[in-house]
Amino acid sequence: MVEKYRINDYSERVSEESLKNLEQRYEKENIFIKAVSQGNIKKCEEMLAASNHAFLTEKRTEDSLRNLKNYTIIFNTLLRKAAEFGKVHPYYIDKISSDFAVKTEKLSSVEEGKKLHYNMIYSYCRLVQFHSSKAYSPIIQKLTTRIDADLTADLSLRAQAEDLGVNASYLSSLFKKEVGTTYSDYVNKKRVEYAARLLKTTSFQVQSIAQQCGILDLNYFSKVFKKYMGLTPLKYREFNR
Repeated sequence: MVEKYRINDYSERVSEESLKNLEQRYEKENIFIKAVSQGNIKKCEEMLAASNHAFLTEKRTEDSLRNLKNYTIIFNTLLRKAAEFGKVHPYYIDKISSDFAVKTEKLSSVEEGKKLHYNMIYSYCRLVQFHSSKAYSPIIQKLTTRIDADLTADLSLRAQAEDLGVNASYLSSLFKKEVGTTYSDYVNKKRVEYAARLLKTTSFQVQSIAQQCGILDLNYFSKVFKKYMGLTPLKYREFNR
C-alpha cells in the first residue's frame, strides 16, 4: 500500500528556514522565467551573476560535476518553458534545447558549465526576441513557422493561402499588417539568410545551396541574393573567407 503524506506531515519535518529558502528560490525562478519570456538578456545575466549560479550548483551528490550537469538539465527545461511562455513555437525551441542537452553531457568542469549557462540564457532570450509570435494572429504564427520549417516547400502565397483555407489577398494584407513587410519579401529574406549561412560554413556548390533554399533557377537566385546582400553568392563567399 502506497503511504500518503499530508502537506502538514511534510512541513513538520522541514525547518521554517528551509521552507523560506525554498519559497525564495521558486520566487526567483519565476522572476527569471518572466525575464526570459520577455527576451531580457541583461536581467537574466544579472540574476545569474548575483546568485553566483547557486541555484544551479546546489549539492545533491558528492560528484560536483554530476551536480552541475543535473542542474543544467533542469535549467535547460526551465529556459525552454520560459521561451514557450514567450510565444516561441516549439519548432524553434526544440532545436536549441536538443543542442544544449548534448553540450551539457559533454561538460568537463564546473567553470565550463557556468559559461554554458550564460550561453543558454543568451540563446533562449535571442530566440524570444527573433521568434516570439505574441503580436501575430494564429494564422500568421502558423505561416511564419511553416516558412522557417521548410524553405524548399511551395511557399507561394497562393499555395499557402489554399492550405490555410483563406483568401490569398486577405492573407497578403494580414501578413503585411502584422509582420510589417510583404510576404514575398519575408520569404526571400529568409532564403537569402540561410544561403548566406551555407556559403560561409560549407563548401556546397552555389547551385546546390540555391536548391536547399527553395530556388531552382540559379540566375534568379543570384539576382535575389545580390539584392539583399549587395554581392553575388560567389563574391559573398570569397569576401567571407
